[in-house]
Amino acid sequence: MTGEEARQRTVEGELALAQECLQEARYALDGGFFRLTRSRAYYACFHAATAVFLARNRSYRRHTGLLAAVDAELVKTGVIPKACSTALRRLYQSRLRSDYGDVAPVSQADATQSVAEAEEILKQLLSLTRGQP
Repeated sequence: MTGEEARQRTVEGELALAQECLQEARYALDGGFFRLTRSRAYYACFHAATAVFLARNRSYRRHTGLLAAVDAELVKTGVIPKACSTALRRLYQSRLRSDYGDVAPVSQADATQSVAEAEEILKQLLSLTRGQP
């Protein structure tokens, strides 16, 4: 297997993980696991963004580095709308609260919004991996 084939396989794996995490978020939402919903919604977007940058031969070790790259390389250049970055950062912050400290319950409305935002972000990012504008 060539290096390019390995990279493409990794991109495809990240895209599959993005879809899987989105399904997990929907499943958690349906089951009433609203804290988990927010986390899985964020990770769906994380894996999709990772795939976009791997396809461009770039990778990031930290979530914050990936978020900064989304802003600098995708939003600032007009490839995706600013609203996607805003929603992605909101998902990241809600994932941190859900996973690392906020003990307040997560409402169904908040969890539903997280899934809707993740679906829109994935739509934008997945179009980039298919060579669309």
